[in-house]
Amino acid sequence: MEFNKYRVALDLSQEGVGRKAIIEKILNGSMFSYNDEVREYSEQLKKESIYILSSNEKEYPASLKEISDYPLLLFCKGKRELLSKKMITVVGTRNMSSYGKWSVKYILKVLKGTDVAVVSGLANGIDCEVHRICLEFGIPTIAVVAGGIDKGYPRSNQYVYDEISKRGLVLSEFPKGRKITKGMFPMRNRILAGISSATVVIESDIRGGSLITADLALEYGREIFCLPCNINKYSSQGCNMYISKGATPLYDPIQLLKFYNNELYT
Repeated sequence: MEFNKYRVALDLSQEGVGRKAIIEKILNGSMFSYNDEVREYSEQLKKESIYILSSNEKEYPASLKEISDYPLLLFCKGKRELLSKKMITVVGTRNMSSYGKWSVKYILKVLKGTDVAVVSGLANGIDCEVHRICLEFGIPTIAVVAGGIDKGYPRSNQYVYDEISKRGLVLSEFPKGRKITKGMFPMRNRILAGISSATVVIESDIRGGSLITADLALEYGREIFCLPCNINKYSSQGCNMYISKGATPLYDPIQLLKFYNNELYT
C-alpha cells in the first residue's frame, strides 16, 4: 500500500485512530496529501529526533513484514541500523524473582560481542532487566513500547529509555502523545514476536502477557525458548507449561549462540 507516512503519522496522533481506520483512508485515497500541517508535523518530529519508518521502505524489518497485521509505520528513536541485525526477543514477568534476575544476566552474557540485537518491551521486571543488562554488556538492544513512543513505558524506567534512545533503539507504532490503553499491549506483543526469529520467555505465570508473545511467535513460525522454573512457584509455571507443549527448554546460553550462528549462515 502506498501512502504519505507523515500524513499517516499525523492521523495516528489522534486518540482512537488505529491501523484499521488508516487502511480505510488509504484505500479511499486520502493518505497522500502533504500540506502545511503535515510539513510542520514532520519538522517537529525531526527536531525531537523521532524518525518514521514506513512499511514501504527497505529499512523496515523483513521479518515483521511477514505477519499479516504488520504496523504500517514504526516510530524510531535511536540507532535504526540495529534493524538490520539478527534479533532475539526476550520477555518475562513484571514480578521478577531473584532467580529471574540472575537468569537474565546468565543467558545474555553469551551474546556479548556478537552481531545479535536483543529486543524487549521496557516493562517493569524482566523486560527492563533485559535492557539494563544489554546496556551494561554493550549488547545492542531494541525496546518496543506500547502506546506513543514517549509514553508507552513506566516512568520508573525513564532512565533506561533515555539510555536506549542514545545507545540502542526505541520503537513504537504510535507517535508521540498517544496515551497508552489496555489494547495496545497485545499490539506491542505482536511486534515483539514478529520482529525476531526467536523468542525467549523468562518467568511467566500461566496467564502472563509473555505467553501472549510466545503464542504469537508460535503462530508466526518462530523458535520459542523457555527457561525452566521451580515447580513450587505458581507465578513461574507458564514457562514449564509451554515447555510441555513443545517449547525448547533453555538451560544453557550456548543454545542461543548455536541457534544464531545457524541463522547467520543460512
